[in-house]
Amino acid sequence: MNAISLPTARKAIIAARVYEALRSTFAHWEAVPNYDLDHEFAAYLDEALVAPDRLTFDLVTLRFVASLNNGHTAFGDNWLWAEHGAPIGFDAQWMDDGWVVTQSVVRGLEPGDWLAQISGEAVDAFANAKLPFVSGSSLRERRHRLFSRPYLFPNTFELLTGRGETHRIRRGMARLDQSQEPGGRWTKPNHDFRLTLPSFAAPEFEARAIRCVANLPDDVHLTIDVRGNAGGNTPCDLVAALMPVPYRFWRHATLVQSGLERAEGVPSRMQITEPTWIEPTTGAFRGPMTILIDRGTFSAAEDFVLPFKDNRRARIVGEATGGSSGQPYVCDLGGGMLLWVGSKRQYLPDGDPFEGVGILPDDA
Repeated sequence: MNAISLPTARKAIIAARVYEALRSTFAHWEAVPNYDLDHEFAAYLDEALVAPDRLTFDLVTLRFVASLNNGHTAFGDNWLWAEHGAPIGFDAQWMDDGWVVTQSVVRGLEPGDWLAQISGEAVDAFANAKLPFVSGSSLRERRHRLFSRPYLFPNTFELLTGRGETHRIRRGMARLDQSQEPGGRWTKPNHDFRLTLPSFAAPEFEARAIRCVANLPDDVHLTIDVRGNAGGNTPCDLVAALMPVPYRFWRHATLVQSGLERAEGVPSRMQITEPTWIEPTTGAFRGPMTILIDRGTFSAAEDFVLPFKDNRRARIVGEATGGSSGQPYVCDLGGGMLLWVGSKRQYLPDGDPFEGVGILPDDA
C-alpha cells in the first residue's frame, strides 16, 4: 500500500480544486501579504503531477497548503493516517530553550525529559525540516502540532534525551490517553468547583458541561480548565449558561465576490462584520469564575474564552491560547481527501489581531 499511485488526471483534478477553493474562499491573505498564489501553485503543480506515489503526493500537498500560514487551512487524507499514522507513543512541546516531553507511554521516557536527537540528528534540525508540512497560524502553533503528525516520523527511530538515555521508538507501540470526556469535581466542598473540558468535538460534551454547572450556587467559585482543548463546536449555550452580563464574540472578515463581479473584473474584497452585544439569559450562573488556558487551547475553545476575557466576567489564567479559529470551508476532494480553507479571519472585538497571537491571559 505504501507505493499506491494516483493517475495523473486524478492528481490534476485534485490540484485544480485546491487552487479554486483557495482563490475563492481563503480569508487570510493579510498574514501572507507577499504571497503569489499563481507562482506558488505552479511550483506545487510541477511536483504534484510527477509524484510517484500517493504518499509523495500527500506530502507535497500538505506543504503547499501549509505555506499559507493558517491553522484552519489544511489538507488531509484518510489513507495517509491509515497507512502512515501509527502513533509514536509520546508528545513533545517547544519550550524556551528546547523540546520537552509532555506526555509519554514509552517505558523510561518521562514528561519533563529534554530531547536532544532523533536518529542521530539534532532534534531542532529534524523539527525544522518537518515544520513546513504542518499547518499553523504561527511557528508556535506548528511546533505544538508537530509530534501529533506521526506520518512525518520514521517507522522506527532512536530518541536521545538530554540525560543521555536512548529510546528506540517503533510507531504503533502504544497510544497516548486522549480522553475527551468533560468532568466536574469539588476541589473544596460547597466552595470551589472545577470543570475540565478537554474538547468540544461532540455536542454532548457541551450538554454535559451545562449539566455540571446548572445547579451551582452563586457563591461557588467555578474554575474551568480548557487547556489542551483543540476545539470542535462553538459552545454558545455553555457561554450563555455562565454569562449574567452582556457579552460579544469576534469581529471577523470574509472574502466576498459574486459571480457577476468576477465576470465583470471587479476584484474580491474583505467584508467586515462587527460583533454584536448579546443580552444575558435568565438563570445564568453568577458566581466568580477562573478559566485556565494554554497554547493547546484552539478554535472553538478560543470562541468560548473570548467573551469572558472581553467583558472581564472571568479571570483568565495560563499562557496565550493557540491563536487559530474561524469557520473553515470544507472541500471534499474524493477518495478520503479533504481540504479545509479558513474562510473567516477573526479579530478581537476591539479590532486587535488574534490570528497567530491568541487570547492573552490576565495572569500567567
